[in-house]
Amino acid sequence: MVPELQVKIKRSFLDNYKRPLHLHPEFIKFEDKDLANDTFTAFKSNEIKEFRYGITWYRYHIVFGREYQVYVRNYNDEVLKIKFSTYFGLKKQEYHELYGTIINSLWDLYFKNQVSEFIKEFEAGISFNIGEVNINPEGVIILVTKLLKQEKKLILWQDVRLHKYSTYISIYSNENPMEFNRGYSYKEDWNTFLLYNVVKNILDSKNVDSV
Repeated sequence: MVPELQVKIKRSFLDNYKRPLHLHPEFIKFEDKDLANDTFTAFKSNEIKEFRYGITWYRYHIVFGREYQVYVRNYNDEVLKIKFSTYFGLKKQEYHELYGTIINSLWDLYFKNQVSEFIKEFEAGISFNIGEVNINPEGVIILVTKLLKQEKKLILWQDVRLHKYSTYISIYSNENPMEFNRGYSYKEDWNTFLLYNVVKNILDSKNVDSV
């Protein structure tokens, strides 16, 4: 069983209170509110739908701060927000390690198994969506920008290519990468890391070079 994670998070130097975060195989719970009688947001594991994460940089000529953001959304579109900031390099390394630990625990506890579940659906010939991407037996359907509108484009599996960058992934056509491509941000788009892992697994199973 994946171990649980319990940490306390001080959101910024303006917030002296350390807020408990508990990632457990059966639930996630975080004191992310300031209301006297309703301070926690909690989801059961089977209520968790998707997540996204990233860093907002604060700049004025130079970078003087950063805010780490990890958002988890349930099937009722309620969002649990884990945010904490560091300024002028104070505890930068400590907070960066905490950020990585939280993301890794989220993945291992709630999302890693979803990769296997989606692969089972794919092998059974079932189509499904991860974010705005449709994954089906023929290939992937992505939205591509055409002048002033967006159109759906099917890219067949043998033509699908996938590339991972530090802040986003790209899905594109090997035959026509300039026209048929789409980027998905870890910070702005839900379940981008899950999308990457599912598509990568399918490409590997088909012996398609993903890049």
